[in-house]
Amino acid sequence: MRKVWNQIQHVVWDWNGTLLDDVDLAVTGVNQVCARFGVPAVTREFYRARFQFPISAFYSSLGFDLERIAFSDILREYLAVFDARVRHCALNEGALELLECLRENGIGSSILSASYRPTLVRTLEAKRLSGYFTHVCGLGDEKGTSKLEEGHILHAKLGLPGERILYVGDTTHDAEVAAALGWNSCILSCGHQDEDRLGACNSPRMTGIPALFEDLPWGRVVPNR
Repeated sequence: MRKVWNQIQHVVWDWNGTLLDDVDLAVTGVNQVCARFGVPAVTREFYRARFQFPISAFYSSLGFDLERIAFSDILREYLAVFDARVRHCALNEGALELLECLRENGIGSSILSASYRPTLVRTLEAKRLSGYFTHVCGLGDEKGTSKLEEGHILHAKLGLPGERILYVGDTTHDAEVAAALGWNSCILSCGHQDEDRLGACNSPRMTGIPALFEDLPWGRVVPNR
């Protein structure tokens, strides 16, 4: 990764599971949906082994009959739990320190997330993180579909060659989006998909944000918060 860092001018971050430690909350939300519709509950391990995009495919893999149960009803039940509590989730270890380090060394940061943008913006504001990001790109609805369209828009806004951009995420979909946009990518295995699931992507993988520090070409910075 050191060779990659030396050419990076902007880091694009996924939010859920990458910067934000929200996997346990996601499992709680999914189990609320399971209870509501009579589907067996999932463990954290089972959730991470099955999580995928589009989100409708994930629920199908859990045993939801989407011809019988409206996907909109599933989302409504899940978001009633998730949106009410997401602001209380902590950041993943090293997240704030790395954001500060990038800023101090003139490297921009933006977010590209499958989260509903208004919810994403509210969460960033509640955590006083908005000032770290040049652009905050989320979806215009709550269906959890592909981030690729928003990625194209962000790429145009950044105005940089793809080799100057690094996308840090936690799913195979993040790796696919980065490849389609011509960006570098690094996938963290501490988020919503486990190592076995991530084995399907060709991106460099790290155990978490602290591992990214090992290859940084600059010194670490202690956040002043």
